[in-house]
Amino acid sequence: MSSTDDQPWWSVQETGADSGGDDRQEDREALTDAAADLRYAAEYMRDAVTPAAPPKESNWDFTWLTQMRKRSDNGKAFVDSLWTVGPAYMLFLASQRFEFFTAAGMTFMGFIIIGGWHLRVERKATRLLTWGLPVGLAYYAPVAIIFGLGQVLVGG
Repeated sequence: MSSTDDQPWWSVQETGADSGGDDRQEDREALTDAAADLRYAAEYMRDAVTPAAPPKESNWDFTWLTQMRKRSDNGKAFVDSLWTVGPAYMLFLASQRFEFFTAAGMTFMGFIIIGGWHLRVERKATRLLTWGLPVGLAYYAPVAIIFGLGQVLVGG
């Protein structure tokens, strides 16, 4: 296999008696220029019909959280539970002076029962209670830590 097999036919240099003409050289240059123009036109057409790339998304965009809070039923129930059911449940746990893991177990069981009920009836009240129990437990965590430290300091 010769080195000319890899090249297009119009770019191969002729050898021998036929290589003396300027007409053949001009034809080769014209074909090479035409091929380059066709390649450029094909790339231009490809770029013209290719849609633009979508804008790059940020990994740290938290607008979905604020939109959920404002527009979805779960977001509204979460915000409402921050100042209704959550504090009431925290006061109940604090008045009974449950240890934190006991309160966490009660919260888990309540979450399962009320969450199952919510899946059945899907009411705003059950959604509010389902969000309120974990929120109340989160409010109770610092209270339980303070009670625990108080018991250690007092010795009882």
